[in-house]
Amino acid sequence: MHPERIAILIASALALPLLASGCSFFEPEEEDLDFDAYAGELTDMYNEGVRLEKELTAAEARIVQDCLEAQGFTVHSPDEFAHFGLEERESFLDQGPYEVFLPTVEEARLRGVFQWVNLDGAETIEDGAPWAAYQDSLTARGLSDGPPEGVGDGEFYELPPEDMYAWYVAYGGETWAEYHQGYLVGIEQTKTDAGGDQVFFNPPPGGCEREMIEAVYGGPEEQDNAEESFSDWVWRPAQPGGDWEAMNERYTERTEDAEDGLLDCLDERGFGGWEFHEGHLAVHDYLFESGEGEFPYHSYEDEGGVWPDPPGDVPAEDDTQAWLDFERQRTAVLAECGDESGFRDAAEHAWRQAQLRYYLDIEDDVYAWQEEMRGYLEAAQDVIGE
Repeated sequence: MHPERIAILIASALALPLLASGCSFFEPEEEDLDFDAYAGELTDMYNEGVRLEKELTAAEARIVQDCLEAQGFTVHSPDEFAHFGLEERESFLDQGPYEVFLPTVEEARLRGVFQWVNLDGAETIEDGAPWAAYQDSLTARGLSDGPPEGVGDGEFYELPPEDMYAWYVAYGGETWAEYHQGYLVGIEQTKTDAGGDQVFFNPPPGGCEREMIEAVYGGPEEQDNAEESFSDWVWRPAQPGGDWEAMNERYTERTEDAEDGLLDCLDERGFGGWEFHEGHLAVHDYLFESGEGEFPYHSYEDEGGVWPDPPGDVPAEDDTQAWLDFERQRTAVLAECGDESGFRDAAEHAWRQAQLRYYLDIEDDVYAWQEEMRGYLEAAQDVIGE
């Protein structure tokens, strides 16, 4: 543990008796941590987890493919080997809640808040410059918007259905293939019980997938799915997570005092009528309600807050360029007010502190998980080397 962190923990411990003794009738504000003191190590920790996930996924795929090719299958389905995981990034920081609705002024004038990305022709508008900005934003967040590099290509889907089904049987076993891909050979996928009600189940993996799991992990484990009536099958340990709700509450508490300034600025600029909900302005809901897109690009199940009534003179439904311009104009006002009111600075600082404490709380667990992953990666590499 770093000396700076020891000093912080000691200071925190010394503060506890004051609270317990009743010397304060309120909970003091949480002291800031030195972000720069931890940023490097936490970014390295984050990226090491990404690297281990990718390398182990590639090793798993190699083992399964070798098993399939030993049975004469040389053309593979890319879907079963696709890995929509994270990518390494320059900072451990996740996208801040404010970034969803509050771009910089420069960003707003170029690409708004990406509500337009699902409109027809979004990829090609203005020679693709706004779309490139969208792709760059995903890369910066360590995400990919398209299929990762995998195994196989469209050639697999040109095979006769019987051949594809045979591949799936070899890959996941007869029961697994019947449930997931039985339609290829006319197998009825819907199962019913004695009362005629549809029954859902999740068969365990078999075939080459099962061989890989047993060789590397010892076998799959059945895990109850709290949201479904069937079980999940797991074998790779999940990366530890912390108290995300507490982190968001910490962020929201730190930004509350800056919210009124932003709202006042929007009122003065003729774009009033907003209310915050848990640190968030529902800008995408406003754009969607105005008529832009088939659904809000960013929205939440418990979405609250208030947004302005849509204007009466909105672009035509199929005019993607006009909708992008509409979005740019309104988000530029938001961005300018974010700067002028000081809300952006407050939000950036609050998010750094909230994320810093979140990742520090799980640091030891993540390092332990990484060591476990290295063991599985070594086991997989031993299998490949046999």
